[in-house]
Amino acid sequence: MRMPRECIYCGGLVSGSGVGDHMPLPKNVGGEITYPCCESCHDMKDRFNLDTWPDEWFNKVMADFPKLSRETRIFLGKAARLFGEETHKR
Repeated sequence: MRMPRECIYCGGLVSGSGVGDHMPLPKNVGGEITYPCCESCHDMKDRFNLDTWPDEWFNKVMADFPKLSRETRIFLGKAARLFGEETHKR
């Protein structure tokens, strides 16, 4: 029997085989590393593209942003820039 693990996103327990989330690179672009993820968070992550992200969620992200480490904020800033550049190309 496998021991329960914590979801990388919400901290909830992921029991059994659970759901593995490919991160930081998705599987479709060669990502091989997976982390435990509950079905609810995995579904929410896959259901919304960033350009259709609910305003309520975006506001929560911005409220949490100052609480993150400097390195995490820089990483997320770079990721947002790349997303914006790719979106602008379309």
